[in-house]
Formats: sequence, C-alpha cells, structure tokens
Amino acid sequence: MNARSGLAQGALLAVLALPVPQAVAADDDAVARTALEQRLRLTASLMADGNTARRIMASGNQRALAHLDEGRVHHALAQDLLGKGDLSGARRSADEALKHLSMARRLVPDEPGRQAAARKRFDQMLASVERLIESLRQRLASTVRSDTEDGDLLAATGLLQAARGFGADGRVDDAVRALTAAERHVLTGINRLLHARTLDYTARAGTPAEEFELELARHRSLAELVPLAVNDLRPRADALALIDRYTEASTALRSQAQQRFAAGDTRQALVHLNNALLYVQRALTSAGLVVPQAAGGTQ
Repeated sequence: MNARSGLAQGALLAVLALPVPQAVAADDDAVARTALEQRLRLTASLMADGNTARRIMASGNQRALAHLDEGRVHHALAQDLLGKGDLSGARRSADEALKHLSMARRLVPDEPGRQAAARKRFDQMLASVERLIESLRQRLASTVRSDTEDGDLLAATGLLQAARGFGADGRVDDAVRALTAAERHVLTGINRLLHARTLDYTARAGTPAEEFELELARHRSLAELVPLAVNDLRPRADALALIDRYTEASTALRSQAQQRFAAGDTRQALVHLNNALLYVQRALTSAGLVVPQAAGGTQ
C-alpha cells in the first residue's frame, strides 16, 4: 500500500470515529439511521477486503487479529440491532467495532507508508541542511580566523555525508537522525558566530545599494535559521505564535523593501529592510536564539 492510500484510510477511520447524532424526532431517526447504515457499510468494507484488513491478516500479529475478529463480531451485532430498530444499541456496537479495528490497525503499522513519509522528510531535510552548512561555511569565511577549522562545521559535514550514505542504503530513519544532529551543529556554530565581534555585515558596503544587497543576504540567512531554531530549541506554544507573527511581518517588509529598491528608492528600501531584520531577529529571540544587532547601517 502506498503512503497516499494509507493516509486516506487513516482519514476514513477518523471520519468513522465521529459520533452519529442522537435521534430526537421521527425525521431525525431517519437521518440517524441513514448515517449509521453508511457507517456500517464503510466499516464492513475496511474489515472485509480493505488494505488495512489485508495488512492485519498478513501480519500474523495475534493481538491485532483478535481485535479484528472482535470488531467483526460487534459489527454483526450492530447490523442485527439496526434491523430490529434499536438505533442506540446499534450505534454503541458500531462504535465498538470501529474501536477494535482502530486498535488492530495501530498494532500493525503501515511500514511502506511510514518509510515513504520518512524518505520524503529525508529529502527535504537533506536540501535544507546542505543550504545551512553552506551558510555556516560562508559565515566562517567572513571571520578573522577564517583559516582555522571549525568543529561544528566539520561535525555537520561529516554527519551530512553519513546521512547521504544511510539514505543510499535505504536506512532512512538513521539518515534523518544524522541530519537532525547535523542541524544541531549548524545551529550551534551559527549561534556562536552571530555573537562574535569579528562579524560585521555592513562594513564592506561602499554605497547604499551595496548595503541593501548585503543586508538582504543577511536577512535571508537569518530567515533560514528560524525553522531550524524552532525545531532544535522547541519553544512553547505561545512563543510559536509570536514566531509566526514576526516571520510573517518580516517577510512582508522584505517584499516591500525589494519593491522600493526596484523602483529606485534605495533609502526607503533600507528602512523597510532594517525593519524586516528587526522582526526576523524577534522571531529568533522568541525561539530562544538571541541575535545581536549588526554594526553600521544607513537610515
């Protein structure tokens, strides 16, 4: 079974788990009966020949098989009670049937679907970590001690190579763990460099236009840190709400800055861009990564 069909069946089970409304009048009884009949038909199809049932049957997991059998018993009872007009009893038995089917499904995970999801995550993380490592390498090149080897960069690079090897061997879970560790080293390295006094993002800007390009590159590199900091530092829910708000404001201001710069209004473009930088710094601070102000800047 592919990942999409697995997700579809999971969604279907979630829908079936929704309670059928209690009947309060004759018309409501008819509506409730129709809804219950549809629910029983869908549950029957899942237990009879659906991908879920086939996976459970092929697993040999005795607990899962017992839950599947129990679900079939409750399903049959629900149909019998429905035929006798006992909607409440049929509803309870239908709920029990679905509960046992869900328990059996959890005991026999969809390994191909899980692997496909893990592979997709690995591909996305690989591209992200490659960009972040390059960002760290460029930041190191801008420091006074650019001739020295950086431990976090070496560790992240080694972990990246290991992740590629794991991915090629099909060991996707190991590859994701290696990439997660590489992300942590990149975050540590960039966090350290952000606080190093040797960094000056604007010292090389000879004109306002050059400053705009340098600050725009700085904004992009800081913006890339936001999801990494969220993933690694795991801020609270209230902080996450702030991060989303600050990130949205920062992105909008950067867009305005680029529009003003394209229109030839470099001074106003820098004003918007400086504000965009303030918001992305606030997002990082809310995530737990304090970013110092850059030296220089045109107002």
